[in-house]
Amino acid sequence: MHRVAEEGRTALAWSQHGVASWYGARFHGRRTESGAIFDRNALTAAHPTLPIGTKLLVRSEDTGRSVVVTVNDRGPFNHRIIDLSRAAAERIGMVASGTARVALTPLPAADQPSVEVAQAADEDTPEQAIAASVPLPAASHIRRR
Repeated sequence: MHRVAEEGRTALAWSQHGVASWYGARFHGRRTESGAIFDRNALTAAHPTLPIGTKLLVRSEDTGRSVVVTVNDRGPFNHRIIDLSRAAAERIGMVASGTARVALTPLPAADQPSVEVAQAADEDTPEQAIAASVPLPAASHIRRR
């Protein structure tokens, strides 16, 4: 049980560090991997593996500024970890340099409940841990006054 809880905490604490670049004019108006038309003025990004629609907090380790983007495309296809739209790059102050060292942290999807990880107490028996994890039955038999 402890191993499962620890794995859950690790998944919730995921982050990625590396170099970001940005893309804009040449791709503006083209179709992205998600099927949407790329808009360099939207707060979007291309990531090689994260699911399309993932919301990310991108924090520049160079400027300390951050922006929330939505992954809607695939890329970059080099040593960089993410390509940002021009608008996102402007928010974190990396347009002039073209690249920045960044930290990526996923945000919970607005339409999905956040994940909650529980852990049984060390002194609980397996039966107690299982009983505690089972939802209580609906209280339909309780009389209301």
